[in-house]
Amino acid sequence: MNIATVIGIVFGILILGLATYFSTDSAGVFVNFPGLAIVLGGTLASTFICFPLKEVMRVSNTFLTALKREELPTDHYIEAIVSIAREASSRGKIHLEQALPGIENEFLQNAVQMLVDGYSREEIKEILDTRIEQTYQQELSSAGIYRTMAKLSPAYGIIGTLIGLIGMMQSMSVGLGNLGAHMAVALTTTLYGILLSNLIFLPIAIKVEKRIEERVILMCVIRDGTLFIKDKTPAAIVLDKLKAYLPPRRWASIDRAEAGEGFGQDA
Repeated sequence: MNIATVIGIVFGILILGLATYFSTDSAGVFVNFPGLAIVLGGTLASTFICFPLKEVMRVSNTFLTALKREELPTDHYIEAIVSIAREASSRGKIHLEQALPGIENEFLQNAVQMLVDGYSREEIKEILDTRIEQTYQQELSSAGIYRTMAKLSPAYGIIGTLIGLIGMMQSMSVGLGNLGAHMAVALTTTLYGILLSNLIFLPIAIKVEKRIEERVILMCVIRDGTLFIKDKTPAAIVLDKLKAYLPPRRWASIDRAEAGEGFGQDA
């Protein structure tokens, strides 16, 4: 679980709620369900127009992705690849075939399968590079949906405010007694749009983009490690080269003696 994301959302809502409560005599004036419906409904409607249905339906999964842990276990994959390289250099293709059933990560499993099947170095690199690029583009579209929603929600907030102002102007023919209340309700719609954009949609988009970058780095580690195994590079050199993908603070987590057990499903 990505605690920072949860803390940020909860803390932001709490602070804004307390500030709203103490800044007015009637906090209920900030509750405007028709305005919220205009912002959310309009934003969703435009999003469905901009993107295919399948991509929009993945928005909830993208949000759950943003709530996952901060960093992918790239160091464990490096340990596993080094272990495979060490065993492959001493036992050859037999070890690679035996290791396949225990690999849960689909990208790594496919890469090792290509080694077993005897693909050339150029073929392996071309196939893996294409898959990395396709994965990057597909996942980036999910973050793009949230960025689009972040742009749309303030606009629909203004639209809701204009609708409220039109109703307010119409009520002025009856009297001016409720003018201030009508104005407050109209302005809350703009508030909703700005809040949703800057507290929810845009931060999630940035979070998902960072997650995509980490995933691409992990896939590059697997690609390079596979090519090193194909070239029969010594395990110690494989380790040093793959460690370059990690920040120095995470180098200590890589155990040279023992390879990590199990392969995750994050790539």
